[in-house]
Amino acid sequence: MSSLPSRQRLPRVRGLSPRICCPSAAMAWLLLVGGAFGQDDAARFSSWAKVEAASETKTYREAMVAGGAFDPAARGFLEQIALPQLQLESNRSTIERIRKRLREFLLGGIANEKSAEEATKTVASFMETLAAQDNVDLVVRVNAMLLIGELQSPDRKPWPPAAVVLGKAVADTALPKAVRIAACVGLARHVEAARGLVEEQQRIASGALPAIVSVLKEPTSPESVLEIDWMTSRCLAMLPLLGPLQPTTAAEVVRILDDSNRAINVRVRAASALGAAAGPESQVNAAGVLQSSGGLAVLSLERDAATADKRMLDRQYGGGAGQPVTGTIGALSPDEFGAAGLNPDPAGQQPGAQLIPREVCRRAAWRLGVLADAILSEDSKRGIALLAGDIPPAASTLAQGLRRAAGALDERPMEPILRRALADLKAAAAVVAKP
Repeated sequence: MSSLPSRQRLPRVRGLSPRICCPSAAMAWLLLVGGAFGQDDAARFSSWAKVEAASETKTYREAMVAGGAFDPAARGFLEQIALPQLQLESNRSTIERIRKRLREFLLGGIANEKSAEEATKTVASFMETLAAQDNVDLVVRVNAMLLIGELQSPDRKPWPPAAVVLGKAVADTALPKAVRIAACVGLARHVEAARGLVEEQQRIASGALPAIVSVLKEPTSPESVLEIDWMTSRCLAMLPLLGPLQPTTAAEVVRILDDSNRAINVRVRAASALGAAAGPESQVNAAGVLQSSGGLAVLSLERDAATADKRMLDRQYGGGAGQPVTGTIGALSPDEFGAAGLNPDPAGQQPGAQLIPREVCRRAAWRLGVLADAILSEDSKRGIALLAGDIPPAASTLAQGLRRAAGALDERPMEPILRRALADLKAAAAVVAKP
């Protein structure tokens, strides 16, 4: 951009009542800010570095640190000089740093509590409008929404009014997915800050829960599955921090757990949310959810093994070199690794010796560990199994088996360990599935 945006094109903040504690100071401010919009002066504010070094910025900072009122001149400085910097092409390569400086440099250290609140409102309103504008570059809209989520109160906690803005953006399907994801990041920060604070949880829940449920209900499509899955996973992680699940919310989580078309990781997080937040008031079918969780553990391992089997066949019949050890590898014990040509030390794993990569094994370990805690935590104080009244022995056995398999895979992320876990867990999951 060759010049600053005009006044007509910039977001405006309405409904605020400015206080002017010193008329002469206010007049000086208005003269300074008013002179910034002439064509001849555009170059003075053509980058954030120039704005940060400008005399107008020094005057604003000195007034705010000294406890001055957030008057029309201060608001004008933010709206017309400082905040538009996020949009400038000259700042694009450092936009993340600019976003951070807008918050820290312009809002940090304001001595007057009322001025701090008014300044934060101004930034929030400007960025909310900016994030909603279709004619603004997406990277600018995303950073505007991220900045709203990063706004803080004087106590360094998330600025409470931002939660409402973020919740609305998360649920707004007209916004680009990237902007909604940025809002989801900020909303999660507010939810996390309310951990253990009942009144705060209730306040956050009033705006966050409707947005979260709307995301859980949102259908996926081939074009948006990655974005929707990411938002769904983040929303599922927020639920346990907002109190016990209500029946309608719990029903949506169960639906995701049982949806074979959803990604395995999303379904695992759904089980985790149920284990952490479902209670008697959630009206969850404990037996059905236990069965689904056990079946999901088996399914996740089966898919990993099937992918490896297909890769093996492709190598065998495609003439590929470096074929792995085959045959009875699934029945090998750790003591038999050496005889099969496998090194039990993951760091010393022979190249091409296993078709399930270490990263896949570690992912499997994470899934099994999360499902174990979802079914029954290690201290038996939390989990889906508790919803059945007396803990079903089969559920306890399955949770223990999942936890052991997760530990073994995490310690030695190797194909034989994964295949052994699959064989063992099939039997335990089958017992849980019986009426």
